[in-house]
Amino acid sequence: MSADTNKKDVLKIRMDPVTLQLLEQARHYIDLDKSKFIRQSIREKAETVIAAHEKTHFNPEDWALFFDMLDNPPEPTERMKKAALTYKNILSDEV
Repeated sequence: MSADTNKKDVLKIRMDPVTLQLLEQARHYIDLDKSKFIRQSIREKAETVIAAHEKTHFNPEDWALFFDMLDNPPEPTERMKKAALTYKNILSDEV
């Protein structure tokens, strides 16, 4: 998402009287014009929603399995062993 914004972009919304009154009351408390208050509110809500959806949520069984896998990892497969050896060889060639 680009930080460059076109300030000519316009968003028209319909608002019921109760919501409009809440907006007016809140923006006066923090001394913001209507446009800036709406932009700030939208940004805060969007960031909250995005953060909530980008978190990993585990139920108790998932947590137990996760920590069990950390405490008792499976044996590496042949493919994993080969990849580790290749990685070691690459590192030793760089020295």
